[in-house]
Amino acid sequence: MTIKPALLIALLLPLSAAAQPTAVLPPVQTELKRDDSVLPYARVNSLLAQLRQHGEGLFRLDFKIDAAKFKTALDEVRMTVRSDEADYPIKIDAGGGLELPILPEAEAKTADIATNVAKGKLAVRGTIELTTPPEQLTMARVRQIVRVARTLREELLPWYLRWLFPRIEAVRICSATPSWELEWREDGQLLGLPLAPAAGERDPEARKGEKGRPCTLLTGQENWPDAARLLPPPGSRLSVKF
Repeated sequence: MTIKPALLIALLLPLSAAAQPTAVLPPVQTELKRDDSVLPYARVNSLLAQLRQHGEGLFRLDFKIDAAKFKTALDEVRMTVRSDEADYPIKIDAGGGLELPILPEAEAKTADIATNVAKGKLAVRGTIELTTPPEQLTMARVRQIVRVARTLREELLPWYLRWLFPRIEAVRICSATPSWELEWREDGQLLGLPLAPAAGERDPEARKGEKGRPCTLLTGQENWPDAARLLPPPGSRLSVKF
């Protein structure tokens, strides 16, 4: 498993599959063989546990099978997290999305992923997402996101996990219509401040060759009050900029 520090973190899982069906997950049919090129599940588990414990509910990791690199029908794929104690079947939705379980630390040390896909053929992409809806974003929340992310990466995550959680520099807002505005009250007056598109900032959801939507950035270092609230155009999307 490899993870690259980008908005979309590519989790390449070179997996082998299991030898005998089990009572818990019969579709997994070949024995999981450990491989030095596979990131130990204990590390992924540790990152998920740290986000749950110290992320203040601001972040989540979304996992999805990378359809561009994987041609097998999704309904034919079977996956489980297998430890010495138990199997934890992974549900895969129609779009390839999946959720990885958080195991007790001791159990995670013996865990790995088993699948019925040939070794090296399954690619899963992980994305660090924000849990805050665009219409609830304030400057106080932007500063909290940047602060918590910095604390997680620099103080709480061990050095061998920091590359899985790149340094977050800003909150990115992308919209089809670049009419973002911050609004707050000051001395009884309602103030508004339009935000300009960030020069050269690319829409992370744009496909290769596409222009994508305009985007703007908030770093938390702006001289605007904590109460300043984003007024997002319809269809706006928040993401983190590394």
